[in-house]
Amino acid sequence: MVEDIPARGYDARPMINRAHDQPLCPEGDFRFWAGVGASALLVYSLGCLAGASALMPGIPGEAAIIQRLSAAGAAVVWIILCTAAGSLAFAALSLVRGRPAGSAFDIASRTFACVAVAMLAHFVPVGHGALKTAFDGASFAVASALLARSAFRVAPLDAFAATSIATGIVGALAAAAFVVDWAVRPG
Repeated sequence: MVEDIPARGYDARPMINRAHDQPLCPEGDFRFWAGVGASALLVYSLGCLAGASALMPGIPGEAAIIQRLSAAGAAVVWIILCTAAGSLAFAALSLVRGRPAGSAFDIASRTFACVAVAMLAHFVPVGHGALKTAFDGASFAVASALLARSAFRVAPLDAFAATSIATGIVGALAAAAFVVDWAVRPG
């Protein structure tokens, strides 16, 4: 009777393709995702250099070239910071889920693409300064989570959890920067 079990297709070896054995970030061509992110960053930077008023809401009238360059540089730094925070968030999420994270290049390139494309939501013109800031923050977070959902092929809860973790990391860095700025301020 025991000899009939293998003939029926039962394999006593452990299953190696279970869901929790699959990496959180599927393997892929990281160059594709890096190209998507670089293209979105180029569009955003060109918008800054062209002086798009939606990208520089605090500057009345025509922006000087130094303000345009500063806005483009700040966008590059912001995207690098958010990419690092998002990559750390997906690594933390993989620890919580008990799954391997996957390739660091794949995680970083997909996060870079999601963050850079989400930055394009800043092109939406909103009249009031505080409302513009709130809209940019909310649209950036939601767009990042929705893009991460499809780029990483994870459940919506995991995508929004990773975005929340990344937001917490960026918030902690901003609080630390505020404290350092306050501590070294003269007077």
